[in-house]
Amino acid sequence: MQIAFNKTKLPKSVQAAVVCSLISLVGFLGTRYFEETTLLESNIPPVATKVLKFEDQQDGGVRVIDYTNNETIHVISGEAGFVRGVLRTVARERKMRGKGPEDPMILTAYKDGRIVLKDPITDTKIELESFGKTNVEAFNVLLFQEKKKSSS
Repeated sequence: MQIAFNKTKLPKSVQAAVVCSLISLVGFLGTRYFEETTLLESNIPPVATKVLKFEDQQDGGVRVIDYTNNETIHVISGEAGFVRGVLRTVARERKMRGKGPEDPMILTAYKDGRIVLKDPITDTKIELESFGKTNVEAFNVLLFQEKKKSSS
C-alpha cells in the first residue's frame, strides 16, 4: 500500500505565522515554568535581610544607611563598578516611574546562596549571585559586616 502526499507548499505568510505561534508557545510555557520556580523558591528562608538606603556624597562616594536605625553602615568609594551599576539600574527604573532615591531597598541573602536586591517601589528584583562571586561579595559586605569602607 502506498500513501501519496500532495506536495503543495504553504504560502510564506502561513509558514511565518506557524513559526511565530510556536515561538510564542515556547515563550509562554517557559515563562510559566520560571514563575512557578520563583514561587517555590520564595519558601526558602532568608539568612539575613537589611533595609538599606543609598545616598550619593559630595566626594563621589555612596553612603549606605541601615534604614531601620538611620545609621551609616558602609561608605562605597572609588570605582565600585558593579555596585554602582546595580544602583543605576534601580535609579533608572525609579526615574521612569517618577520616583526618587529617598525610599529604601531590601537586600536579602537566602539559605540556598541567593542574594537579592529588591526595590519595593518598582518591584525590581536583581538576583546578584548570577553576576559571580566577586560581585556578590560587594553586597555581602553590606549584609554581614558593620561600618567598613570599600574601594572596590
